[in-house]
Amino acid sequence: MSNKTNLVCVLVVFLGCCLSGGCYNNRKLKAFLSEPRQVVSGTEYRVYPPDRIAIVSVHVPEINEVKTQVRPDGKVNLPLIGEVDVAGKTPKEIEEEINKAAKEYYEQVDSTVEVDAYMSQRFYVFGHVAKPGPMPWTGRDTLLDALATVQPSTLAWPERIVVVRGDDPQVGGYAVTPPAKSYTRTGINPPAKGHQRKVMVINLMAMVESGDMGNNILLLPNDVIYVQPNPLARIGLAIQSLLFPIQPAVQTVTVPAGAAAAVAP
Repeated sequence: MSNKTNLVCVLVVFLGCCLSGGCYNNRKLKAFLSEPRQVVSGTEYRVYPPDRIAIVSVHVPEINEVKTQVRPDGKVNLPLIGEVDVAGKTPKEIEEEINKAAKEYYEQVDSTVEVDAYMSQRFYVFGHVAKPGPMPWTGRDTLLDALATVQPSTLAWPERIVVVRGDDPQVGGYAVTPPAKSYTRTGINPPAKGHQRKVMVINLMAMVESGDMGNNILLLPNDVIYVQPNPLARIGLAIQSLLFPIQPAVQTVTVPAGAAAAVAP
């Protein structure tokens, strides 16, 4: 390939980077925010398998300071009380279920239920960060919390962080009827009626350098954060993929001469 062709390829990649980087859109941002702005999550945490709950009860000693994990069937088995269905309930609703069951044995009952381990609901971080993958959702996770935890790398584009909030149902999927013709080409279903998707692009450096927290949204379960590469990094990655399209599956290991002699027949 000639130098001129290489230059054209680089320019095309650079142009693609600029066009696909995303633009700030105030209308899209508003779709992620509530009016008035809330300092607490608008979504109550609901317990699902395999969360772990902790129970404190002054008047029912059998369940005092008990910690138990929610089983796959959505139930917990408590001393004295037996099985309690907790899946899909808030900690307050679980308290009510436990108190109702405990009244069969005690006149005065009380219980306080807290989530001891958040394990069932997650949001996801992909792209150029030190620690990509799923992160536990607690109901109080902000975008800045997540980015500070995963640590964007030197290849990241902090001025163009993409946040995607998928359409419901987010677990289990849904049938698209009729199937879109573009799906065979893009692998993306067009939004169906009642299945709204939200995408926003935020500037992390605005938070870090100027203290602008207007975009520090509260995350929801199954939100996806994508830390894309900056334009120069994307060019470098594209060139790398052209020059080294296939990575060796097995790395050659150099065996010291003495070791080779030791195992020789």
